[in-house]
Amino acid sequence: MARFKKWFTDDPVLFLLLPLYLFVVITLLHHTISYVDGAMHSGQSTYGDMNMHLGFITSIARQHTFPPEYSLLPGTRLAYPFLSDSISSSLYLFGSSLRIAYLLPMFAALLQVFFGAYFTIRRLLHGADGSCRGKSILAFALFFLNGGFGFVYFLNKGFNNENFSRIFTAFYETPTNYVTENIQWHNVICDMLIPQRATLFGWAILFPVLALLLHAREHKNMRCFVLSGVLAGGLVLIHTHSFLALGVCCGIFLLQDILAERPEAKRLPLLGRFGAVVLFLLAMCLIRNRQQSENPLSANAILTIGLALAGLFAGVLVYFLVHAKNRKPLLLWGVFLGVVLVLALPQLFGFTFQQAQGEQFVRGSFNWANSADSGDGYLMFYIKNLGIMFFLTLAMLVFGTKKQCKIALPGIAIWLMSEFILFQPNPYDNNKLLLVAYLFFCAAVSDFVWDTMSAGEKDRRVIFVSMTAFLGVFAALLTMGREYVSDYELYDASYVSLCEWVEDNTEPSDIFLTNNNHNNAVASLTGRNIVCGSGTFLYYHGLDYAQNEADVKTMYEDPAKRPELLEKYHVSYIVVGAYEMNNYAIPDLDAMRRDYKTVYDENGVLVLEV
Repeated sequence: MARFKKWFTDDPVLFLLLPLYLFVVITLLHHTISYVDGAMHSGQSTYGDMNMHLGFITSIARQHTFPPEYSLLPGTRLAYPFLSDSISSSLYLFGSSLRIAYLLPMFAALLQVFFGAYFTIRRLLHGADGSCRGKSILAFALFFLNGGFGFVYFLNKGFNNENFSRIFTAFYETPTNYVTENIQWHNVICDMLIPQRATLFGWAILFPVLALLLHAREHKNMRCFVLSGVLAGGLVLIHTHSFLALGVCCGIFLLQDILAERPEAKRLPLLGRFGAVVLFLLAMCLIRNRQQSENPLSANAILTIGLALAGLFAGVLVYFLVHAKNRKPLLLWGVFLGVVLVLALPQLFGFTFQQAQGEQFVRGSFNWANSADSGDGYLMFYIKNLGIMFFLTLAMLVFGTKKQCKIALPGIAIWLMSEFILFQPNPYDNNKLLLVAYLFFCAAVSDFVWDTMSAGEKDRRVIFVSMTAFLGVFAALLTMGREYVSDYELYDASYVSLCEWVEDNTEPSDIFLTNNNHNNAVASLTGRNIVCGSGTFLYYHGLDYAQNEADVKTMYEDPAKRPELLEKYHVSYIVVGAYEMNNYAIPDLDAMRRDYKTVYDENGVLVLEV
């Protein structure tokens, strides 16, 4: 008991970390293919992406194909970092249930994310005194319970009103996820850690690596640099966004280490810092206004701006590298880079660069998820999405200390890059970079609120910290409440029964003709291939699925062309159930029964063998 008491005394963040961990675990248990009267249910956030991940897990386990291919688009190499799902595939192969195989690795990864983020924050703030512990707790809360002013749209008519209660009843209408009002700064726990396995497992490596690198920099520890390189080298096929974010952070860390050996430069006066922030915001607002005009900048022009900023930073880094007098930092970081490249280059050239080809991937786009037709200006978008953190980050850059600006610098670099360059088909997915930047902002702002704004007075500190904490986390708490109570049928009982039959009576190599709904039970639960899966997944992976999708419709609706297309796609079985009947006008179901052998006909679902 004394040991546990000491743990909580030394690291009071456990009072927040452990309840958050238990919340996520309990929510995952409730949200992951739980059985209700023969059907399988999920929660709100897992209603989408979990289907795709289940399909990856089961197909990797059943088909034994490497490199893995899409069960949603047969013959196409998986254009997604698959190591997080292959862990579950291994457990599934060893005989665990699909539910346990899905959940167990996530429980371990969650602990790594929470503790990795906490120790990264502690290292950034650098210290073990009571004030540092308090700052760490505040930063931890601001990051994992992130949210903005979206709650205003639900509280403008009071608490005892349907407008407020719909947070807990409507589908994806929460204070951190309300696209109708352009609220898109989604909560880390509910929209990242619970549904997004690649992000979860990527952060499970990224955050410990950041903490380890910060320790290695401080102590000039070669072994820690080598270990960090080994861990970082595996990130490519776990989460490519985390690998990219780590690369930017390391560039800033290296620059800071080189400059630390030089005489300390004079800091801009207060008026100069204020002017720099105002000029930056003015430039961003002008670009935003241009993008909303009838003559917006082209994607190539935006990309050029982003690349120019990256080139400017690279030029500055090279200049100081060449003129560095102390070679020790260069040796340490050189060893780290060498280890990373040895491990990462085969993955980059063997998988990532081949998969991320085409105009849908690296391209120019300004202001992240704030589309040109949303009506929100640059400032308004971030004010209502980031809330109090937007104002405090700007205040920290103007009035904060050099230490606080140094903490925030990696985040600034990542944010600037992400404001001009997209790295995937879905613009929203740049938040996987922005949230890493946000971690640095949370650490710097917490130090700023705790020290600078409190001016050494305890009462003032309590007021500022309390206001920051409340306004920073209130929207997230409402979203978490909604996530906890959400419950939706994912796979109805008739398709669950079908999947049990499929697993017992068909081969893993068989191809099924089914509807292309996102919650396709055959693709998710059995590991079998279907002719074409949902565009919800395939489009945002940059895949051309239009022909497959059109041919699925033709096979169901055009008896004359059906035989040729069935042969083209090597279809083994045709499924006709509620989804297929509702989405396709099948004119000759009785004739299909005569032409093909009926191998399954239960609960309103028919399976014909080709």
